[in-house]
Amino acid sequence: VVMRTAILFAILLPLAYAAAAITAQSTGGVAALIFAVAAIVGAASSQGLQRGLLAVLAATLIGSSEPAAPSAVLGPTLAMFVGATYGFLLAGTALRDIIVDARAVSPNTALSFAVLLAVLVIVAWLAARVVGLAHGWWVPFAVAAAGHPAITGSAGRSLAVLAATLVGTLVLVAITELSDDVAVRAVMLLAFCAVVLVAGRTRRWLRALLFTPILLLLVAHPGGHPPVLEYLQSALLACSAVFGVALLGQWLLWTIRPDPGHVPA
Repeated sequence: VVMRTAILFAILLPLAYAAAAITAQSTGGVAALIFAVAAIVGAASSQGLQRGLLAVLAATLIGSSEPAAPSAVLGPTLAMFVGATYGFLLAGTALRDIIVDARAVSPNTALSFAVLLAVLVIVAWLAARVVGLAHGWWVPFAVAAAGHPAITGSAGRSLAVLAATLVGTLVLVAITELSDDVAVRAVMLLAFCAVVLVAGRTRRWLRALLFTPILLLLVAHPGGHPPVLEYLQSALLACSAVFGVALLGQWLLWTIRPDPGHVPA
């Protein structure tokens, strides 16, 4: 089952990217695609698989920032497929003994989380567009990576952890965007990945904190981005509203459905 799931992910990643890039010129079309993928990610929490499906959401959001004709999408899609295949081989060899904690929730909680996540992701995506944040796909991804259907302790404690994770993500994004030097960014990437592999397996908040800056360090958009201060100003404007909505939404979910989650069968 795990092997088949990995193969499916390897196929879905480039397809999700290609579909988003091709429909990116149509705001309604790509928004519907992002909404649907985010809902699927949320629904997968009934099996504890939402973290794995975040990769598909990331591919969709990245594609939405790179509008292109079908012929132009072919090259990046093939490259992504090769990368996904390499990741599949790596997971089955060098990383086969690494176990990441996963908690599943009840079907009702998963359904509520699916609706909430889809709404939060599309709101964040639209907010990044409204403020003119170049390649602002990381804002909705940060919200999706930090969100979780299972509550840890009280709703207040879970909300405090979520708030710290979102703010910390913004700080790390600012740090990663301060330098365009390839060597500096490579060192940061290796450091973040090492922390995730060593300490992030049993600390959900740490993975949520580092996923977004890691992706930003990996993805190179054509044309780069505006001056750093201008870029960070737009990012702060988008995040100040989006993160507030995300905190409110998650608090409502944890209050209405205080599901602690369980180890999936």
